[in-house]
Amino acid sequence: MEGGMGPLTGAVNIVVAVLHFIWLFSAAVIYPVFFYYIVLTIAGLRYNSKFKEPAIPSELPSITILIPARNEAVVIRDTLLAMANLDYPKDKLEVLLLDDGSTDDTVRIAEEVAKEYPFIRVVRVEGGGRGKSYVLNYGLRLARGEVIAVYDADNRPEPGALKGLVAMLSDETPAVTGKVRTINWKGNILTRFICMEYLYFQLAGQSGKSKLYKTAVLPGTNFVIKKDLLEELGGWDEEALAEDLEMSFRIIAMGKRIAYNPLAVTWEQEPESWRVWFRQRTRWAAGNVYTVKEHIKRFREIPGWGLRFDLLLTLMVYYLLAIAVIVADVAFVALLVTFGNVTWFTGLILSFVYVAFLLEIFAGLYDGKIRSIGCWLLAPLMYYTYSQIWIFISLAGLWEAGKAKKVWYKTPRTAV
Repeated sequence: MEGGMGPLTGAVNIVVAVLHFIWLFSAAVIYPVFFYYIVLTIAGLRYNSKFKEPAIPSELPSITILIPARNEAVVIRDTLLAMANLDYPKDKLEVLLLDDGSTDDTVRIAEEVAKEYPFIRVVRVEGGGRGKSYVLNYGLRLARGEVIAVYDADNRPEPGALKGLVAMLSDETPAVTGKVRTINWKGNILTRFICMEYLYFQLAGQSGKSKLYKTAVLPGTNFVIKKDLLEELGGWDEEALAEDLEMSFRIIAMGKRIAYNPLAVTWEQEPESWRVWFRQRTRWAAGNVYTVKEHIKRFREIPGWGLRFDLLLTLMVYYLLAIAVIVADVAFVALLVTFGNVTWFTGLILSFVYVAFLLEIFAGLYDGKIRSIGCWLLAPLMYYTYSQIWIFISLAGLWEAGKAKKVWYKTPRTAV
């Protein structure tokens, strides 16, 4: 009898040892990270509540807006009309629609709009198909403006957005970014999840960073940057899939800052299909892996240990979230299987990640002035659905990052 109990006792001891490792790992890594994001959230709320619209300079610089486009016939007319409606002197505005080999009606529609607005030019990119960074560099060589602005082909900036960005440019902050909102957030459950994710990311990752470190990071759209700085940096890295984050790292490593204006808003369309969303996020995760590999040795150039730590978290956010989800899931299942129940204390510890996640999402909804009861009711389900998929996105991103050939996966659009 006693001999028969030996293997079972040994198995229980192994499970207990694994649980202890999970607790130690959680205590040392995951829980402090979530606590740090709570701090960022509070800092972001303070930043936004005290933010004042910057004074518009009397002498505005000339600007070239670069819009990379590939098969964007569904959205390109509305995007170009939004550019035409920008409250900016038209004699100082140049809009370059950079067509990267579209096979639909993108060029025809863009040329129709360009006939009505002489400051809009349709450019056919030569030797395209190499990615967004290549297209942006192609446009940079043609740009006549002192300042470069970038918008994705599905964007509709509010009329005052461009002036709001330009107003914060300075020698110390030669790049300024604004807020990105989801225009089709009411489309389905997925677009609501994406809307909530974006609102929180910008609250903590943009406003929070701006409050604590006086800098933000560039998104892929709705930002301006001085042309001479871009030329000094050598343009965009054409190997980078997350060209915005890679560019942010180089700017900050130079000792410069990226300003954030939460009142300079653009509205963009998000994927309405889980398959399209998964492919998009896999590419972003792979882009983060590339940036880490390229710049990990240069972290000493980042001013201040706090900012270095924050940028490392930003680069690793896909994997940290996946690890946090795995740790919480495994610990919960292991405790339940091993002991048959979860005590109130262990339940409280395991619930920390979920409660922190929920409070952060609620903070994003509050800051974004989302009054829809549907979103607030969906938020508690977001962790158990949307967030769980990040485990697979992280793994797919590692696989994608290991491929020799990098391609620009164009996110399909739908009519809004």
